[in-house]
Amino acid sequence: MPGTRTHDTDHADGADARSAEFMSRFGLGGGPERCARMSAGLNRIAVRIAPYADPFAAQLLSDLAVWVFAFDDLCDEDLPSLTSTEMLTMVTRLQRTIEAPEVPLDADPFGLALRDIRLRVDAIATPVQVRRWVDAMRGYFLAEARIGADATVPAGPQEVSDYLLTRMHSGAALAVPVLLDAAGSALPAPLWEDRRIRALTEMAAGIVVVDSDIHSFAKERRRGSRSGNLITLLEGPHRPGPGAGQAHGPGPGPGARPGQGLQAASALRDSIMRRFVHLGRQTAKAPADPRIQRYLDALTQYVHGARDWCGATFRYHPGQPDGSHHQPRPTATAYDPRDHAPLTPPPIASIAWWWAVDGDPPASV
Repeated sequence: MPGTRTHDTDHADGADARSAEFMSRFGLGGGPERCARMSAGLNRIAVRIAPYADPFAAQLLSDLAVWVFAFDDLCDEDLPSLTSTEMLTMVTRLQRTIEAPEVPLDADPFGLALRDIRLRVDAIATPVQVRRWVDAMRGYFLAEARIGADATVPAGPQEVSDYLLTRMHSGAALAVPVLLDAAGSALPAPLWEDRRIRALTEMAAGIVVVDSDIHSFAKERRRGSRSGNLITLLEGPHRPGPGAGQAHGPGPGPGARPGQGLQAASALRDSIMRRFVHLGRQTAKAPADPRIQRYLDALTQYVHGARDWCGATFRYHPGQPDGSHHQPRPTATAYDPRDHAPLTPPPIASIAWWWAVDGDPPASV
């Protein structure tokens, strides 16, 4: 990606320290143990996913990350028994906080902290970009409400298609690209809404959440999680069969051997990655608008940095030796032209359209 990295190690560590202070100031930690775990888990996440962002934007991304971590832990560990109505009410109020930040809705620490983030989004984004971010956060909160509702009913077979549809919005994975665009590319509305750009944005978020599921599997199995995990879903004992939303999907059926879920999740990740790189190259060909290339570079770095963070963070790998979480991990985000694996979609209805869009460069606006 063209440009200059704006952060050295001291700045990167400083962003983590300021995010820990942000968490403490608003009371998001939920106790010393969890606060320490979240602070240790940041691992320079903002600088990994957006190394060319200016310090203000990088701090904003870092603080959004710690807010999401804290909210996720709150729902997993403190509020697992919320009814569907209670969960929906909570996320609706949080959404309203960023829709109308002029006056605080109430004294809820998570609402006040999210309002603070929204006010800083105003400082780097145009009104159109702010609206995109607010809409992306609505998708995040709806996904969290769906996950919360699932946690209050008896477990049953879940379709991979439905799981990925919800998972792609969770963790604010689709809200981050909006801030990456605001911090550098500034795509005009016709380009942002182009189906190729939309597909590439969703693919980047999809790769990030599949990587997260792969790396967080051990943590979630150990501590429990209301949201489930793709590896668990692919290993069974129930595997979605043919029917609405899911044909014979990527993964073992009943009686699968241990480890096949991980293999299937990795294969799915690689399939999406191949399509992401292939469609990205087609979309960025001249005479495409240079802002498109900047945005695609930012998406690629998002994927690259998120995988690096997933493999390094204390949040997912608490047993690593001191200091090892600062070492880069292989990212495997490059597409090798010698790889002749077919660019065919996996039979997963909710993401199949990524393989159906035209790769011609969008017209300049």
